[in-house]
Amino acid sequence: MIIKELNAPEKTLINIKELREFLRIDSEVFDESIKQSLKAAITEFENRTNRILVENNYEISFFNERVVLAPFNSLENAQFKAEFKTNSNVLYCEGSGRMIVNLGYEELPEDIKLWLKNYCLHAFENTSFPNISKALINRYKISFF
Repeated sequence: MIIKELNAPEKTLINIKELREFLRIDSEVFDESIKQSLKAAITEFENRTNRILVENNYEISFFNERVVLAPFNSLENAQFKAEFKTNSNVLYCEGSGRMIVNLGYEELPEDIKLWLKNYCLHAFENTSFPNISKALINRYKISFF
């Protein structure tokens, strides 16, 4: 499966000012480092849970495979030979094709937001990175059908 983001996201998941306050940083000097840490945190969470956090339109191409996309908001365009179904904001497909879908959170759940902030805190302080708790993974992980 190939996922391509179609345009730049309109907003960030966590405002840089809010993140600076959480990290107890008064200066804007470290904003680029903080943004890089947030991007790494988002990637880590997405890889562990099979969810896309940043709301945007994505082009999905797949060939003879199972595709699970969440949180699924809408199907914009589809050209595929596949069976698909939706359940609780999750899109399940099996087959081949190409589609444009809107995925991601309009409003990020607070537990995910807190985990992202803690990841940035540990990255900024050069300490060991936080593990995603099994309870948080189980709550948000999308399993294959």
